[in-house]
Amino acid sequence: MTYVVAEPQMMAVLADDAERIGSAISAASAAAARLTSDLPAAAADEVSEAIAQLFGEYGQEYQAIATEVEAFHRQFHQALATAKNAYAQAEAANVVALQEALEAPIAPTQTPKAAGIPPFPANEVSLFPGVTGVPIPSKVQIDLANGLYVRSTGILQALFTPQEGYPWTGVKSLPFDKSVGLGTTIFENTIYDLIHNSGKSVTVVGGSQSAVIASQVMRDLASGSSIFGANPARADQLNFVLFGNEASPNGGMFSRFPNLSLPSLGLTFGGSTPADTIYPTAIYTLEYDGFASFPRYPLNIIADLNALAGIVYVHPTYLDLTPEQINNAIPLPTSPGYSGVTSYYMIRTENLPLLEPLRAIPVIGDPLANLVQPALKVIVNLGYGDPAHGFSTSYADVLTPFGLFPDVSLAEVADALGAGIRQGIHDFTNDLQAIFAQPFTLPSLSLPSFAMPSLDLGATLAAFPSPMTLVNTAASIISTDYAVLLPIADVAFSMITTVPVYLGQLFVEQLLQGSLINAIGYPLAAVVGLGSIAGGIELFTIANALISNISDIHTLIS
Repeated sequence: MTYVVAEPQMMAVLADDAERIGSAISAASAAAARLTSDLPAAAADEVSEAIAQLFGEYGQEYQAIATEVEAFHRQFHQALATAKNAYAQAEAANVVALQEALEAPIAPTQTPKAAGIPPFPANEVSLFPGVTGVPIPSKVQIDLANGLYVRSTGILQALFTPQEGYPWTGVKSLPFDKSVGLGTTIFENTIYDLIHNSGKSVTVVGGSQSAVIASQVMRDLASGSSIFGANPARADQLNFVLFGNEASPNGGMFSRFPNLSLPSLGLTFGGSTPADTIYPTAIYTLEYDGFASFPRYPLNIIADLNALAGIVYVHPTYLDLTPEQINNAIPLPTSPGYSGVTSYYMIRTENLPLLEPLRAIPVIGDPLANLVQPALKVIVNLGYGDPAHGFSTSYADVLTPFGLFPDVSLAEVADALGAGIRQGIHDFTNDLQAIFAQPFTLPSLSLPSFAMPSLDLGATLAAFPSPMTLVNTAASIISTDYAVLLPIADVAFSMITTVPVYLGQLFVEQLLQGSLINAIGYPLAAVVGLGSIAGGIELFTIANALISNISDIHTLIS
C-alpha cells in the first residue's frame, strides 16, 4: 500500500509563492517583448541587417517559449491549489469520521423550529470551520452550531483551518495574521470548488477567528483578488453566519482600534466586517464578550477588566446557549438608509464575567456577587455608552472606533447607581434567607485514623520517581517558564515601539481637527485600552505556564 503525506497549509503557501513567481515571469516577458521582437540594424550594410534579423528571430522564439511557460505555470498553480484543497478536505473528512467513531453512539441533534433564525435560508452546503485553538470542529460541535445558528437540513461539512494565534494558542504556534492568511486561502479555494466546480450554493458558519477570515473573504470577493477573480460568486450562491466576531463594525476589538499593527506579535487590527457586502450575513454577539464587544470608552478601566474576563468566561460559550436565547436575540439598529444585507444581533448575558471568580467561592460567593452586581453593571455599561446596556447602542453597521467619554448625564448615572444599590441589597437579602432556610449540618468531629508508615525501604524507594523522571519533569517546567519570556518581551516591545507611533498619529489627527482635549484624551484612552489588552495577554500566558507546571508536578507525584 502506498501512502502520501501532504501538508495543506504548506501547499497553500507554495501555491501563493507559485502565483507570485508566475506574475514575475509574465512581467519580465512583457518588458522584454519590445526589446527583443523588433531589433533595428546597427548599420545599413547586409551583415548588420542579417545579425538584427537573426537576433529578432531568437527573440520571437523566446516569446513563444515564454508563452508556453506561462501557460504551464497557470496550469501548475491551479493544480497545486486544487490538490491542496482536495487534501485539506480529505483530512477534514478523515478527522470527522474518526471523531464520529470515537464518540459513537451520538444521537442526532433535533433541528429547532424557529422561523427567521438566521434571517435567510441556509444554502445547499454549510461549511463549519473551527475557532481559535480548534482547527476542525467535531460532529457534536457542528450539530450544536447548526441547531443554534443555521438550522440547515442540507449538507453539513467540516473545514480544516490552522486556527492559531501566538501567544494565545501557544508560544510555538502561528501568528494570528499568518493563520488568518492561510485560512483565507483555504476558505476561498473550498468555496470556489463547491460553487464553481460542484455547482453547490454555500453557507459559511464562522466563529471567532473564522469570522475574521470570513470578513477577509468578503473583501477579497469584492475587490476581485480572490480565486474567483473578476467573476465572484453571486449573492444567491453564498451567505455567512458569524458569531463571536472580533471584526464586528461596532464592538469588535479590531474595529475599536482600526489599522493598528503589532509586527512583533504578528497581529493586525484589520478593520471591520464589510457592511456593504452583497452576500446575506448574520452576526451574533454575546453581551460582555471582550473580543466581539469591547468597550467603546476604554478610559473606563472597570469595563476593560470586565471585557477581559469576558474573553475567558463569555467568548467560549456560543455553543452552550439555548435555541430560545438565539430566538430572543436583540436586533441591533443600523444607520438610516442602510440598504445592506447584513443583520446584527446581540444576545444578553445575565451576569458580569468580572464577578465569576467571586461566584466560585462556596456558599457566600453568589450572595456577595449579587450584592455588588447591579451597581457594578451601571459602571461597566457606561464603558459602552449606556448604563442600561452592556453593548454599544449606536449603529451596528458603522465602523465605530474607541471614544473618550459617553454622552450620559450625571443625574442619569446617579439614578441608575441608586437603583442598582437598592437592587443589590434586595438580592443579597434574598440569597441569605435562602441559605439560612436550608438545614444546617454539623461537620463530622470524628478523629481521622492514622496508620503507621511502612518500614519497607525497598518499597519506598520503588514508589519514588526515578532520577530520569525527576530530570525530565524539571526540564519541562524550566522550558515552559522561560518560553513565557518570549511573548512577554514581544508584548513589551510592541508597547514601546509600535504603540507610541499609533498614539502620535491619534494626537496629530485630533489636533488637526481642532480639538486639544481629544488630542490629549484619545492617546490616553488608547493607552488604557491597549494596556488592558496587553496585560490580559501577559496574564493568560503566565496562567497557562502555571497550569502546565502544576500538571507536570501532579504527574510526578501521582
